[in-house]
Amino acid sequence: MPGAKEHSTRTVYPARTLLRLLLLSLVLTGMLGALPVSAMAEPKTVVFIRYPIEPNHFTPVVEAYQDTMAKLGYRAGRELTYIDVLTTTTDQESIPEVIAAVERHLEQADLFITSGWISMVAREILQHTDTPQLFVPVLDSVARRTLPSLQEPPNTNLSGMYLMYPPEKILRLARLLMPQLTDYAFIYDSRIPADVSFYRAYRQLPTPSRYGINLHYLDLAQGLEPVLTALRQGNIGAYGGIVGYLPHRRTLAGSELPVITAFTPDIEIEDIADFTAVDNTLAGLFNPFSYTGRQAAEISADLFDGRSAITEVIPRPARQMAFIDFRNAGKLGINIPFAALEAVDMVVR
Repeated sequence: MPGAKEHSTRTVYPARTLLRLLLLSLVLTGMLGALPVSAMAEPKTVVFIRYPIEPNHFTPVVEAYQDTMAKLGYRAGRELTYIDVLTTTTDQESIPEVIAAVERHLEQADLFITSGWISMVAREILQHTDTPQLFVPVLDSVARRTLPSLQEPPNTNLSGMYLMYPPEKILRLARLLMPQLTDYAFIYDSRIPADVSFYRAYRQLPTPSRYGINLHYLDLAQGLEPVLTALRQGNIGAYGGIVGYLPHRRTLAGSELPVITAFTPDIEIEDIADFTAVDNTLAGLFNPFSYTGRQAAEISADLFDGRSAITEVIPRPARQMAFIDFRNAGKLGINIPFAALEAVDMVVR
């Protein structure tokens, strides 16, 4: 009709749809035959969610993961897009942040990597989705709360790397180092899920696995001063912790008691000497976090390449190392038995 406005319509495609159409066109014209698989696929999105644990906030996990993925053909900004979420606190006050991060990125994420206890919070949402989740890393006790087995395929969209910190091994090391030790204190914070998990593991230890050592449980949620008072009363001969005691290491060192413990922070082999220099750590267990990052990258590449499914990926243990700090042994006047030296992987001098 004269004077009528001409109407036109056009379809607007999302960026991912346009990429798929382009790739399909290239396939049909035979132009993709020489390209590698990673170049043929649209970029994957990996979302890290971690919390500010001392000293490096799981940074070695992220760096080792990205470096290994690049070597496997998945480069940042090309084949991979990274989203890195660092919560404000180390404790349960950050639960709303974790939930918000999962919900915000769920639609675009091809994989979530969650570190530490926040893996359980993210799991509450991700278990109802098809998006893979890797815990990198968590305590073995935390892993067992989310999976029925650490030796069998998970048959769900969850797997990852777990840290082996058996309380039995800590007490065995304490007995080797201090044959006359009678009482050991586990210092924890009941507001921190990882601490609570380890607390339960200690409480469930059978009598033979305590090696004749009486256990005391000191809760920092009741205040730092009551914990220090208990340490100074004279009957406790050594102590340790997992997460909650870490910010108070220097203050607790005022008790002048040896620390025999497991370290959950992201400490590398070359950093352990500096980390134990500020307190009375006599010996302990630790897992280099960079190792867990490299292992998680290998799992991820297999998932993205279609060589395996998350439901088939059996969780992997971290690389546990035991050490003795001779500097603190000398400061505390403790002679190290030869049997203890044979039981550890490294000595700090």
